[in-house]
Amino acid sequence: MLLLPGALRATFALCLLVLGGTPMLLQAAENRPNILFILTDDLGINDIASWGDGQAPTPTLDALSRQSIRFRQHYVDSTCSVSRAALLTGRVPVSIGFEPDGLGLSPDLPTLPKALKQLGYATHHIGKWHVGEGLEYPQIEPSNQGFDDWLGMMNHFVLQGPGPDGKPLGRRPTYYDPWLQENGAPPVRHKGHLDDLLTDRAIALMEHPTSRKPWFINLWLLSPHKPIQPSQSFAAKFPNTPEGKYLALLAQLDHNVARLLDALERSGQSGRTIVVFASDNGSPNENRNSNFPLIGTKATYFEGGVRAPLLVRWPGHTGNRDITIATHEMDLFPTLVTLAGGKAPKGLDGRNLEPLLESGAAPRPLELFWAADNPFKGMSYGGHLPGKGLFYRNWGGELSSAAVTGPLLPGVPRTTKHEEFAREQTSSMIRQWELKHRPLPLAWKKPADGKPGVLTGRDLQRSPVFGSYAIGMGLGPARPDHSQTLLDQPGLWKVVLDEKGRVRIEHSGKSFIGQTLVLDRGCNALVVTGFVHPMATYPFPAQASAHLTVYLNGKVLLDSSDLIVRPADPKLLANPTYIGAAADGSQPFGGTISRPVVVGKQLMPEQEGYRLADMERAVCH
Repeated sequence: MLLLPGALRATFALCLLVLGGTPMLLQAAENRPNILFILTDDLGINDIASWGDGQAPTPTLDALSRQSIRFRQHYVDSTCSVSRAALLTGRVPVSIGFEPDGLGLSPDLPTLPKALKQLGYATHHIGKWHVGEGLEYPQIEPSNQGFDDWLGMMNHFVLQGPGPDGKPLGRRPTYYDPWLQENGAPPVRHKGHLDDLLTDRAIALMEHPTSRKPWFINLWLLSPHKPIQPSQSFAAKFPNTPEGKYLALLAQLDHNVARLLDALERSGQSGRTIVVFASDNGSPNENRNSNFPLIGTKATYFEGGVRAPLLVRWPGHTGNRDITIATHEMDLFPTLVTLAGGKAPKGLDGRNLEPLLESGAAPRPLELFWAADNPFKGMSYGGHLPGKGLFYRNWGGELSSAAVTGPLLPGVPRTTKHEEFAREQTSSMIRQWELKHRPLPLAWKKPADGKPGVLTGRDLQRSPVFGSYAIGMGLGPARPDHSQTLLDQPGLWKVVLDEKGRVRIEHSGKSFIGQTLVLDRGCNALVVTGFVHPMATYPFPAQASAHLTVYLNGKVLLDSSDLIVRPADPKLLANPTYIGAAADGSQPFGGTISRPVVVGKQLMPEQEGYRLADMERAVCH
């Protein structure tokens, strides 16, 4: 009798009711399907022969596609880091601090590996991570995001090894003899081709499991990301041209997928393993038109940047079927947890697609929006709306409209008609989206009994230490004629009113002094906002920079471009943020203070989306 996922869950529950106890829990876990998640890097729709023009040398992927559910209108994000953060958390990236880069995932965020681990899975990460720029902070590593162990690289720019001081050094990536880390230990050089080595590790875990538990192997390969460096044995089979080398790397990728599938068969695990094959974003199209027939490339919000193939194979449960509705990588977290017999955490933005896989019941349609922040260029936005089309606002502010292509199926006509979006229309949609997703859901304890209020949660987003940031609070009438503390995160930063009534910010061992506050309204909106960007060496060299602005009721009280930096000690980021007095209760503010609002955006009076006036209304509603 074929048991579908819903029936499997019922069986687990019945076993627990009848037999009970820890041994039965272990038995239930053992019956859950294994999950092999293969994520490629920059693989376009046309990089699988049967999905595109037929030129890609991918016989294994073509065969896997015929055995799988094929998601024909699957969306991702347009660059590596932000896409991976969305996949792991099932959340809109701007809500978790990735736009497109982030410091890392805050420890309190639920993740796919954490959820699977709670269901009894052994969880393994192999390959590229690139989920955070704070490489010196252990809490951003895979082992602190739900993985039992990991082998790979924190990002692909560290593959050439550390600098002379032993610290990570950003350089041109390499596939040859890469430096890899294991479980946070210092990197070690490995002989061989990067993706072959990563595949070897996955096969070893499949054929020699570390426990009786079901396993989740998260294999994030680098292919076919540049530099295009196939092994010599594959390069020799193709012309020595940019396109030939690219096709050789695709052939090597296809070969490694064949090795993985063969290992599942040899070990007798194929029938009880869910295989997911995906890409993090579209291709840059530098060697061939990998995104054909879609327009646009990686790092844009045209479809070529944000659509990618997705295959899911589970023998006996899914197979040889096309899903034509729009899906998003955020959907994979709740869907895989449900297929594994669990229940996804509340509050995810991704949708559980299990009903769609079982009975064809379609979830709510997707309206998709994207955002990327560049402190020197401004904001870039994109939106894809069912039945209307798409818009893309690049960093220069140029607005483009185009059709949404629809599911890529042979013989199915592609959509050509679309709405020409107006600037005011896109601005309104962007603003409504950001009003929903920008504010952080922090835990708040009101001031009471002479103690300050306390903000906790989202440790890597709650403070101005990386990227864009804003915090607002509503201050009641008061006479700031003596030293008073508005905000205190011990060891990290403070916002105080000095004895002259001036606002003063203490951060990075510096004091930033602004103008005198006049708190003569029933609620006075104080907003501290800015950005912090560290020095970068590769691929986009830049000097460290920062900006800090304080507004009171829309008026600038402080504006500084002095450098501030993130702390060397990551533990400081977990310190609570005290509001209305110092951490020890001293120097209390003389008036009332509202619940603060924190967003990951530098706020200004006139800008797209969530703006200064929105923060002021939120704290003085």
